[in-house]
Amino acid sequence: MKLSPLQALVLIVVLVGIVYGTYSATMDQLPDLTGTVVGNTTNVANSTNQTIGTIYIHDETNSTSNMSVIITKNTKIYKESKDSKQVECKMNQLVRGSKVEVYTLGDPTNTIPPQVTAEKIVIKKSNK
Repeated sequence: MKLSPLQALVLIVVLVGIVYGTYSATMDQLPDLTGTVVGNTTNVANSTNQTIGTIYIHDETNSTSNMSVIITKNTKIYKESKDSKQVECKMNQLVRGSKVEVYTLGDPTNTIPPQVTAEKIVIKKSNK
């Protein structure tokens, strides 16, 4: 089967589209930050403030500083069970020394420490 130049071009465009679509679909599944919780704070939530607390993590991909992760009422927090399933949990499960993966909304601020709002946090199971 011989393809005309136009058919070959269409085939290449379709294949590039498939590759790009697959890349875009799987890119959202990777965490934005991976690190260890080094501290946390909690706030009293009120009607004007959506923030319920903050955790500070040592970002393993950026060894120059810690990151302040803002947790809002909309942030989903999960803990990985022994069989690697994610079970929803509360903020009090985020304790110092926990290994976490953070999926963020937007980019970090240019402050010290950098701040970012979490969409989803996964507490990794301990390797004990």
